Amino acid sequence: MGCWTARVQYRHAPAANHAALDAVLASAPGRPTLPVRLTVELAGRARVHLPADAPLTVWDPCCGAGATLTVLGLLVPGLARLVGTDADPGPLDLARRNLALLDPGGLTARAADLEALAARHDKPSYAEAATAVRTLVPASAPAWSVTPADARDTAAVRSALAGAGPYGTGPDLVLADLPHGHRTTWAAAADDEDPGVEFLRAVATALRPDAVVVAVGRGRTVPLPGGARPLERVRAGHRAAVLVRAGALQEG
Repeated sequence: MGCWTARVQYRHAPAANHAALDAVLASAPGRPTLPVRLTVELAGRARVHLPADAPLTVWDPCCGAGATLTVLGLLVPGLARLVGTDADPGPLDLARRNLALLDPGGLTARAADLEALAARHDKPSYAEAATAVRTLVPASAPAWSVTPADARDTAAVRSALAGAGPYGTGPDLVLADLPHGHRTTWAAAADDEDPGVEFLRAVATALRPDAVVVAVGRGRTVPLPGGARPLERVRAGHRAAVLVRAGALQEG
């Protein structure tokens, strides 16, 4: 049985000052992002359920401005590829801008841009941000891609994920902050099915059964299909997260 903790115990993400990330990452208005420490912790927990030391491919099916994927690339070693998709193409240019920080020279270029802004506008805050950016050293150097695709559109998702994962077998890990509130525009496949459950079923169709899905939602729990056993459940403040095998979602 999966375990439940009333409050997440950080085992994989020690407390740290992430002010440099705040300075460098662009965000999309109206799209809250996962806290940096929680993002790293959830990735660490998922990795426990995956082959040790194997390079990982991570897919975020609700990537928005790509902050979650970029945080992983900057702070988590051993990532081979990052794939972002979103049904809304609006924030994807920001996602490409953020993920470009992981490219050779990406952080240096961003620091130079901030220094130019500091000189142009005589704003010390830009200079401080540039200094913070120059302290960052990416933990991984993954390939990355960003594509507009609705996670419930199997053909579009498979096209976006083409060649991903070991030997082209698909992502190893999915980390998704599920849409909620006014941003939730999906409709459930059946009147009695939670729309988040429908979403997770759709995501699982593009995955190997042994892949791990981490889904984060607002509230006390993230619903799963009936009969699907979680690997683990955690809570952090007003967020809940569940770790589950793709195969359990496919069978549930």
